[in-house]
Amino acid sequence: MLFDLDGVLLRGDAFGLFLRRTAFVGARLPLAVVLLVLLAPIATVPPLRPWAARWVSRIGLVGRDADELRTELERFGAALGAERGRVIGPGVRMIRTHLAAGDRVIVVTACEHTLARSVLDAIGLAGVELVASRIHGSRLIVHNHGATKVVQLAAQGVTPPWRVAYSDSLSDLPILRAAEQPVLVNANARRVGRARRLLGARLTTVTWTGGHGPAERSDT
Repeated sequence: MLFDLDGVLLRGDAFGLFLRRTAFVGARLPLAVVLLVLLAPIATVPPLRPWAARWVSRIGLVGRDADELRTELERFGAALGAERGRVIGPGVRMIRTHLAAGDRVIVVTACEHTLARSVLDAIGLAGVELVASRIHGSRLIVHNHGATKVVQLAAQGVTPPWRVAYSDSLSDLPILRAAEQPVLVNANARRVGRARRLLGARLTTVTWTGGHGPAERSDT
């Protein structure tokens, strides 16, 4: 069972939030504004969005000590997982349902690994496998986006077809196409229509609203 993180278990873009709240502050803020203005036209072209995101990330992280950055990411992920209204409760409960049934569950995300791991730990999913993007300092080692997710899964011995894949984004079409049951989460009518044309009758859509409280974050 494959789950995306952003938009499926967590509202918003976790790494984007880290950049805005932590990386692009103080002296870096003016640079961030200029960068976003310059990259905005490029980011509207879907094939170029990963390239634009890579540059935003690199400039936000450049010059940071790798160990200190890891600590910041861990701290931010824990805080994000505890933030009111941030967690998508039905997604977390669905993971627990699969785990209780004995299914293998893997969260496959473009989010940076340390941050994603910290978020999952904070919301009570410490035992769930994770395949994510990886950085070293400001350098992007693996951008786990689009078709790269399939490659990274294969490196972990997970090859298609898989039974179910949950995502909110059509950038995950390589994952969704390879699923016996692709599930599109919280998608608008336009996105559902496009996904239906590409994936056919196999596609399932779900609307997950509501968060969860501290009691649901424990594994008891």
